[in-house]
Amino acid sequence: MPRIFSLIAVLALLAAPLCAAETGTDTAHVKRAIFSSVVHDREPGDNLTELIGNTEQVYFFTELRNLTGQVVVHSWEYQGETLAEVRFKVSGPRWRVWSSKTLTPGMHGPWTVLVLDASGEILAERTLDYNPGDPAL
Repeated sequence: MPRIFSLIAVLALLAAPLCAAETGTDTAHVKRAIFSSVVHDREPGDNLTELIGNTEQVYFFTELRNLTGQVVVHSWEYQGETLAEVRFKVSGPRWRVWSSKTLTPGMHGPWTVLVLDASGEILAERTLDYNPGDPAL
């Protein structure tokens, strides 16, 4: 019987990285980190993983916990290059922030936003696929 429990424990340890990969690189300080087409009353209107069509404005919303007094950064990355960094000073134990980016049809493909702390440690990371469609339509 002890061998069965040992085997289960080993399997649980091996599966932990797989579960972490499925949920992203979030830490305990990031409750939510999502792309949205709109932010209203400090809440995202939807949760996008893909942006299709003529919508050009996209928001990245983050709900932070227990980071009062610290600086958090949204780093917008496209094709391996940082195109924008937006810094936020966290002023409460539960803090909601968002940044936005205007995308043009030439900026199609994956966009990544890294949520970084002041030392550059990644607190969360999300990717959005932008597919504006045929610009001639």
